[in-house]
Amino acid sequence: MQQPILGYWEIRGIAEPLRMLLAHFGVAFEDKQYTFGPAPGFDKSNWLNVKETLGFDFPNLPHFIDENIKLTESLAIYEYICAKYNPSYLGNTIAEKAYAAMITGVLKDFNSPIGMATYSQDAATLLPQALESQKPVLARFVKYLEGKTFLVGDHPTYVDFYFYESLDRLDAIDPSYLAGISPIFAAYKSHIRSLAHVEEFVTRPNRPHFQGPAFGWRG
Repeated sequence: MQQPILGYWEIRGIAEPLRMLLAHFGVAFEDKQYTFGPAPGFDKSNWLNVKETLGFDFPNLPHFIDENIKLTESLAIYEYICAKYNPSYLGNTIAEKAYAAMITGVLKDFNSPIGMATYSQDAATLLPQALESQKPVLARFVKYLEGKTFLVGDHPTYVDFYFYESLDRLDAIDPSYLAGISPIFAAYKSHIRSLAHVEEFVTRPNRPHFQGPAFGWRG
């Protein structure tokens, strides 16, 4: 049986939680990383040259190929991976599934201004402003996480892997930022790292940058 293929740029980006989830499930997969061209253009021809040849209905990155299943859009890939390898990671009840989807949306909105700041060549100025603007959202997470080990229910779900990567990027941008808000984030990250294969994954050698070479902050 052919290994599934997860395709994305040669960065962590939005594919890193998907890689982490597959590693946690013990799934052997091909981590297909498309390369950027040299400076100053950093062209994307390595991906663009094959984009329309792989049989996707809506070609994009990340993408996931599992035999005759060809998916794009990260949420669809999360749902497929969990449904195939451990459906409880989607949520065990209607409420858990709804909360996982809700927090996924919250995190997408939370990450957006920070991502925009990292893209700017003036990232050194804009990132502190973006981090400051998002403190109220993190304060809500502090309150929400009180008494919890995971984001949804008493077990991990896919959104925990997304949240972990979001927190890890914040720690890389400013190691004092989360610690200055609450110790609950470090405790949460420790819980996630204790899950099967996660510690090995997050400490693997030659881990990619968070962002691409055109970004003002790569991590």
